[in-house]
Amino acid sequence: MATEGECVTAASTRPAVRLRRAVVRAVARPTPRVVRVTFAGPDLADLPVVAPDGYMKLFFPRPGEVEPQLPPLVEDTGDGPDIAGWFARYLAMPDDVRPSMRTFTLRQRREDPVEIDVDFVLHDEGPARDWAVRAAPGAHIAFTGPYGLYDPRDEHDGVLLAGDETAVPAIGAIVEGLPPGRRVTVLASVRDVTEQQVWATDGDVTTYWTSPDRLAERLRELDLPGDRPYVWLAGEASEVKAMRRHIVRERGVDKRDVCFTGYWRRGRTEEQEVRAAMDGTAPPEQDD
Repeated sequence: MATEGECVTAASTRPAVRLRRAVVRAVARPTPRVVRVTFAGPDLADLPVVAPDGYMKLFFPRPGEVEPQLPPLVEDTGDGPDIAGWFARYLAMPDDVRPSMRTFTLRQRREDPVEIDVDFVLHDEGPARDWAVRAAPGAHIAFTGPYGLYDPRDEHDGVLLAGDETAVPAIGAIVEGLPPGRRVTVLASVRDVTEQQVWATDGDVTTYWTSPDRLAERLRELDLPGDRPYVWLAGEASEVKAMRRHIVRERGVDKRDVCFTGYWRRGRTEEQEVRAAMDGTAPPEQDD
């Protein structure tokens, strides 16, 4: 999933970018279409703790490789790693050499030693799906991140979390980390009832499940929680933008109270999205 959108957060800086390696420790299937992979390794020892919707960019080894082959992350003249330069070198790799990159949510984290879970939603095709269905203990990946966006403030008396099946891992992580009594409404679309999940939480959470073709319609029917809600939206980029327009224009929610993220875009790979963002050919954002 890509990460495109806008969120107002209190954090003045994000964790320094570092290219890390991890090894599969375990694999589970919380639902028929979700593969939960547990990663471990020495590079996770100082993994930063971020907001509960923290996302990571994962790089997968190509067929026949043990680990993904990537250019080194080189420090620049003092302002930290040269991220733009690194991505340029990554994108310049030949297509038959460059490892695929996809963005995923850090679903759960455990300490002593640090282990992390990542949920892979099994789409019909794609390199991440192909890797996940074959994942087994001992398999290797590389990643950068995590970076978190979810950041409701004291003035928000309710939270709305809405998104498609790619947003469910982040929604689950947010819900499980809620403080006692936090009022939250969840609206999520999944393929069928077997993909619906139950989360343990201290929050006051009401969850509505719907089908992918009815997500926008159900959002229009939904009562927003509280007088000044914090709205978190994630999923397919064009659908998320449409949901944000509805929330801002028709529901009167201040844009500063809306965190929206396009996790993926129909017909585009993540490498294409990154390349377009770097060379200035990405579609312009519409003003809401």
